[in-house]
Amino acid sequence: MKKFTQEFKVGLFVILCLIGLAYLVLSTGKVTFGQEGYNIYVVFDEVAGLDKKAPVMLNGFEVGKVEDIVLGYDQDRTFLTLKLWLKKDVRVSTDAEVSLKTLGLMGEKYIQISSAGNSSCVAPGEILEGKPYADIDTLMTSLNTLMDENKGRISSIAQNMETTSKNFEEFSEDLKQHPWKLLFKPKK
Repeated sequence: MKKFTQEFKVGLFVILCLIGLAYLVLSTGKVTFGQEGYNIYVVFDEVAGLDKKAPVMLNGFEVGKVEDIVLGYDQDRTFLTLKLWLKKDVRVSTDAEVSLKTLGLMGEKYIQISSAGNSSCVAPGEILEGKPYADIDTLMTSLNTLMDENKGRISSIAQNMETTSKNFEEFSEDLKQHPWKLLFKPKK
């Protein structure tokens, strides 16, 4: 019987590990090796930290990725053109809204395409206009303005909640001392 050397066994183990690793990388679905698709372009004024290879979602389902981001200049405007790669079977309607969104708590940016299903579809290489990005600073400023304008109402609501809480506490204390009040209706 032929014996295998220690070097052969280690080499075989390393090769099997590399095959397993390659399988895991390809099975996660993040690698588009050999997949067919097409490109469309979207123009934004701001991309707020979007990276190349960021996901592209169609109505919440991942259908592609950002392939490239190119800075461009017009007469009085600076803009960014995103080259989006989409899977070949994906159809985006011509009236679709393209916007920049944030995924999860870590703030990973992605492109959201909201397609209503218009009968005409975007052709490969076509250019769409992206919706302006509403960043968290703008939203916080709007919230602060809203809070300032409604200070009186908010204060009144807080006082009402405090009174209700106090009443509920008194009611709860009364029920602890007289539990039968739940079962019997008081006589008039």
